[in-house]
Amino acid sequence: VKVLHGTPEFMAPEVVAFEPVGFSTDMWSVGVICYILLSGESPFQGDNDMETLSNITAARWDFEEETFSEISQQAKDFISQLLQKDPCRRLSSTGALLHPWLQQPQPNSTKALSKERIKQFLTRWKWQGPG
Repeated sequence: VKVLHGTPEFMAPEVVAFEPVGFSTDMWSVGVICYILLSGESPFQGDNDMETLSNITAARWDFEEETFSEISQQAKDFISQLLQKDPCRRLSSTGALLHPWLQQPQPNSTKALSKERIKQFLTRWKWQGPG
C-alpha cells in the first residue's frame, strides 16, 4: 500500500517517499510518540512542514543532552530501535513488547515533564497545526 496522509512529524520515511507501508510504519510512529512523551519535544519538528519532512527523510534526530540526561539508556535504546530509517531494521510490535525497557521497569523510573515543557510543545503544535 502506498499512502501520503497524516501529521507530518509522525510520518515514517517510507510514507514521505511514497514507498510501500506496513506494520513497521506504525512502529516508527510509536517511536515518535515515545520520544515526545519522554521529552515533551518532537524528534523531527522543523520550522515548517517541509523542514519536518526533510528531517524525517534524512532520519535526522538525536537525544539532546539537556532533555534526555535523566532518561534511561533502555528507553533511549527502545526509541532508537523504532526510529530506524530502514523499515526492516525497526523493532516489530513483538520485539517492542519484549524490549527490556518494557519488560524490566527500573525502580523510581518515573519523572513528570515540567508544565513549561508541555506548554511549549502544545503551543508549537497549535501554531503549526497538526498536518
